[in-house]
Amino acid sequence: MIVFNSLDDIDIPFETCVTIGNFDGVHRGHQTLINKAIDYSKKNDVKSVVFTFSNHPVNFFKPGYVKNIISAEEKERIVENMGVDIYVCVPFDESMTQISARYYVENILIDKLHVKKMVIGHDFSFARKKEGNPELLRKFGEEMNFEVEVVTPVLLDGKRVSSTDIRRYIAEGDVAAAENLLGHYFAVEGKVVRGRQIGRTIGFPTANMEYDSCMIIPKIGIYATLTIVDGQIYCGATSIGTNPTVNGKKLSIETYILDFDQEIYDKEIRVEFVEKMRDEIKFESKEALRQQLVKDTDYVRNNYVKCLKGSIDKCEEFSTKIENIRQILKIKN
Repeated sequence: MIVFNSLDDIDIPFETCVTIGNFDGVHRGHQTLINKAIDYSKKNDVKSVVFTFSNHPVNFFKPGYVKNIISAEEKERIVENMGVDIYVCVPFDESMTQISARYYVENILIDKLHVKKMVIGHDFSFARKKEGNPELLRKFGEEMNFEVEVVTPVLLDGKRVSSTDIRRYIAEGDVAAAENLLGHYFAVEGKVVRGRQIGRTIGFPTANMEYDSCMIIPKIGIYATLTIVDGQIYCGATSIGTNPTVNGKKLSIETYILDFDQEIYDKEIRVEFVEKMRDEIKFESKEALRQQLVKDTDYVRNNYVKCLKGSIDKCEEFSTKIENIRQILKIKN
């Protein structure tokens, strides 16, 4: 996949099929747009282009207003795994707010991207003050000889797939519902740092993880997770909370990785959230906490570790999701 991170750098000698959007999460609706662009490109001997932004446009006007579902790096990984030919990811900055709809089409879509077809969502808008819309884009297409396909919303259970709903599900702790709309697990990446190391005293050492404050974080609770360390996938139980049993104050993300005993301080890890198991509870003692952690890890072991190891046969869907993770992260089996 060819990547451009600046409009000035774009230099391509062929016609393209372009889809444009923020694509936060690259959810099932976004995947429909991208796959249509890919399919058209293959059938018509042009190149597929995803045009997106490295920051959420809303946050340019209201910094920090929208929490990201995925990082810019992960967005690129997912798009590449889908088979896109060209990826344009540029900052949404002041210059983007000044571009007229006509300039946008003539100087970016025509001159730089040589667009033959546009694939857009029904609510697509572009250029200054959102003056560009599907109707105007169609008029430009007739004038400048390119096709425009407006895709109707993707529905699941009769409801439109949206990034807003995905954020809400994650914030509520319903990571399984978020995964259903995303088509992949919600994940958090970060460096392992030293915490209070209380887990070690009760036999459950955890990886305490730094996280990006620009990313949305699931609701406080205990989750069944997958952790990727050095290209290996492990099952685990992740706590998001303040550790009230030991009088914690600061919110932390801590993962107990099953069947793992390596030293990983300062390493980057990735935690994929599979399902919420329970709320965070303040226990009467460390022993009571330890007993609950045994139950939590037994649940993960019985429902996910056995699937990961292929020792039970009801894991086809889970195995497919694991394979998807491997493909996106380019992890060898």
